[in-house]
Amino acid sequence: MRDLFQEIKRRNVFKVAFVYIIAGWVTMQIVDIMFPALQLPDWLTTAIAAMLLIGFPFAIIFAWAFEMTPEGIKREQDVDRSQSITPDTGRKLNQSAVVILAIAVGFLLFDKFILQSEAPADIPSIAVLPFVNMSGDAENEYFSDGLSEELLNVLAKIPQLHVAGRTSSFAFKGKNDDLRSIGRQLDVENILEGSVRRSNTRLRITAQLIDTESGYHLWSDTYDREVTDVFAVQDEISAAVVNALKVALLGDQLETDYGTENVEAYSLYLKGRYLLEHTSRENLLAAIDALDGALLLDAEYANAYILRAIAEIQFIGGWAGDGSNFIEGNERVRAYARQALDIDPDSAEAYFVQGVVAYSVDWDFVAAINFFERTLELAPGHVRAMGWYGNTLGTLGRLEEAAAIYEKALRIDPLSISLLRDLGDAHLFLGNFEEADKVYRSIFSLNQGIARVYGRLARLEVLRGNIDTARELAAEEEIGWVRELILILALGRRGETEEWRSRLAAYEQEYFDLNAYQFAEIYADAGYVDEAFKWLDVAAKVHDPGTGIILVDSFLDSLHTDPRWPKVLAAVGHAE
Repeated sequence: MRDLFQEIKRRNVFKVAFVYIIAGWVTMQIVDIMFPALQLPDWLTTAIAAMLLIGFPFAIIFAWAFEMTPEGIKREQDVDRSQSITPDTGRKLNQSAVVILAIAVGFLLFDKFILQSEAPADIPSIAVLPFVNMSGDAENEYFSDGLSEELLNVLAKIPQLHVAGRTSSFAFKGKNDDLRSIGRQLDVENILEGSVRRSNTRLRITAQLIDTESGYHLWSDTYDREVTDVFAVQDEISAAVVNALKVALLGDQLETDYGTENVEAYSLYLKGRYLLEHTSRENLLAAIDALDGALLLDAEYANAYILRAIAEIQFIGGWAGDGSNFIEGNERVRAYARQALDIDPDSAEAYFVQGVVAYSVDWDFVAAINFFERTLELAPGHVRAMGWYGNTLGTLGRLEEAAAIYEKALRIDPLSISLLRDLGDAHLFLGNFEEADKVYRSIFSLNQGIARVYGRLARLEVLRGNIDTARELAAEEEIGWVRELILILALGRRGETEEWRSRLAAYEQEYFDLNAYQFAEIYADAGYVDEAFKWLDVAAKVHDPGTGIILVDSFLDSLHTDPRWPKVLAAVGHAE
């Protein structure tokens, strides 16, 4: 036995095993960090680990049966002991072991003091998927969706819990995707899903919490209650989730204020919110009726006033109104938002609506910034407020700050198309064309036919000078006025005056002052400065929302040195 041990040692079998183990460990550490960053599938990591394990006995057998010689690899029994260089090979293996150990120590130090110090605190994460409506009545869809969103909102108020945003979570509604896949896409460890069955005054709510890595149930329960117990059921589900995830709350209990104790008013509120999220003329009018009904039942329902303000913004924006009541409508929006704040001075949603009014109606961008910042103080995970806050920063030319806000919001709501568009716009206006192109094209993986993405890509190619590519992309854009705008801009850059004038005349006849800002872009980019300023004056008078990009719009660069420029800026909210 002693001779066998000495022979194993002489053939460097122990050293080969040691070097193999260290090298394998370092390989797996690198794989563990790099593969997720490169978005490579999990099975590759498993495959590499398996290959390393399978390879170990073969490495040992190779070290025993073969020897490295100056003439190459030979079978050990064919090597003359007097000519053996196993001592030299052993020294090289020692050197390799030292180098690999140094790499391993360096990696451990880097991981501990750099990567881990920069990594966010490890807190539980969860996505709330829309509960399935099992009532057999599509009219009750609003209730199951509303219940899901309310649970999401309650959990989102817990600072010790990362909750995926609504847009991303609800993107999986009606789909039968594997929960582990959903977990990877939303970057969450847990998923709450369930179903709602409503029959007259009875409710049956089933909920289950699932670990997205293992697919195992962490908790599940079924609640058979009266509809009047809906608040208690939501509280119980939220508390059970917190307990199952072992989240330590800062206070004694969850913050679960639903804004009203009137269940009928609450049901009408959920219905109004559902209809607003499925916008059409009919749904908007029905949402207004539902919210007005909720306020008749509970005149102190702050959340209903907030949603009523949002409905009014959509109404005067043309979804159901004709625009003739714009000034009166804005006053109603302010009144609803003020009533909500009077009832609940700490309402994040009320501050959010005030910010939207300040930005889009008053063109008071400083006030809008203050409202959105207050919203985010009260509700740090308020994704819509982040989006509007980023837009306001961008309007003021603070594009790098805007991009950072969009990126932060996307960590909460990674599948939000509107946030991705906004982030792409920020990079476009910064001149980061490669990054803008990358962000815009990432949207296609979520929705191939989404409007206003091809138009953005086409705009980018015009700025790059790739006119043919711009025209090809513009042809794919679904929105007619966007498609035609890009084609006219492309013709102007080409100097094709006759066709440019012909298309521009048709564009003016069809859209006139509705697209006043776009006409200013066309004329300024083609060098017609006086015409551009004429249309900017019109844009200011009709309150064209396109003016929100006036400070960062490259198509208006030719106007910046003109003495009329400061006056135009002041007219659209950029006073000196």
